[in-house]
Amino acid sequence: MAYLTPEELAKLLGGSPEFEPATMSDLIRVIVTARADPTFRDLLLSYMGRYLGEYIRSAGNRWVVTEDDVQEFIKAQRLDGVSERTIRDEVRYLRRALVAMNWVLSPDSIREYLAELSEEPYVLKHTTTALKAFMSTVLQPRDPGLYGVLYHSFKTFKPKARNHVRLPTLEELKEILNRIESIEARTYFLILAETGLRPSEPFLVTIDDVDMEHGMLRIGKVTEAKRALIAFLRPETLEFIKTQYLPRREWVVKNRIGAVRADYLGVGTNPEEWARKFIPFDRDRLRREIKEVARQVLGREFELYELRKFFATWMVSHGVPESIVNTLQGRAPPSEYRVLIEHYWSPRHEELRKWYLEHAPCLLCQAQSQG
Repeated sequence: MAYLTPEELAKLLGGSPEFEPATMSDLIRVIVTARADPTFRDLLLSYMGRYLGEYIRSAGNRWVVTEDDVQEFIKAQRLDGVSERTIRDEVRYLRRALVAMNWVLSPDSIREYLAELSEEPYVLKHTTTALKAFMSTVLQPRDPGLYGVLYHSFKTFKPKARNHVRLPTLEELKEILNRIESIEARTYFLILAETGLRPSEPFLVTIDDVDMEHGMLRIGKVTEAKRALIAFLRPETLEFIKTQYLPRREWVVKNRIGAVRADYLGVGTNPEEWARKFIPFDRDRLRREIKEVARQVLGREFELYELRKFFATWMVSHGVPESIVNTLQGRAPPSEYRVLIEHYWSPRHEELRKWYLEHAPCLLCQAQSQG
């Protein structure tokens, strides 16, 4: 026994070896072996079904859209006699939606994005129409099963529709936060709950857009004045990011940049752009982790966009003027942002940060009044 490795000894005693992360090379070898060896393939699929069944089923509800799919949609619409103006409008709304969802359509990503558009009823109506037409034209002939899952995951918007779901309380959000396992999902949840950003906006932030001195995030992409340009972080959250999240992020970037550069999955990700992202993690995985915990705490399905509503309701109920809330959440007209664009730090920034620090919800604080 003195000549056995700890792993061999653990196997003999019926235990499990200590966890050791697999590399991308390990993954490629497993896939290549599975393709060449039917017995190994059956064993691999058996273990995947046993231990990763939930994730596999989730992946089966996703459609990665390509530019060729969009071009196919355009050609089909023309063959059906749809006017060029209508095609142009549909494609514009379609592309806007695809970019926001990172070109991946799933029931969760679609509902989350459409919830973001609740502040823009006209856009919401045309977006749902464009998505339905796109799925019917391109996806239905290829994969009727997946088409049915995605097509029926949302309805064409009707103006009379209203959402009366009770928003979670601060204590419920704290409980959700405490139960979330991964540091990256906790960070994403914290940012959404304490800034009121749209669920897609933290993924627009690069590491250079994070001002650690002032506790500020700068949103790099602005579309039709519907993207918030700045968001502030509470000191407690900023400390959490510095001490726990950033070391985790740096480890991931360092150890996975090679795989991204090699593009094993053929997704065409720019490795330099990926490495500069403040949150270089899979959005679907973070969303799934948060929603599963929230379902356990709240006893119902939970949409990330509820955090944006929670933030706005909290701030207004604590005496913050709506104009300040609108500026912090990206609903103010472009003129409100002019000074924020022209200066990296200005008296206007200081004014907004003061309102934020005095009244914003804090999930890491020991006690804070619900109001």
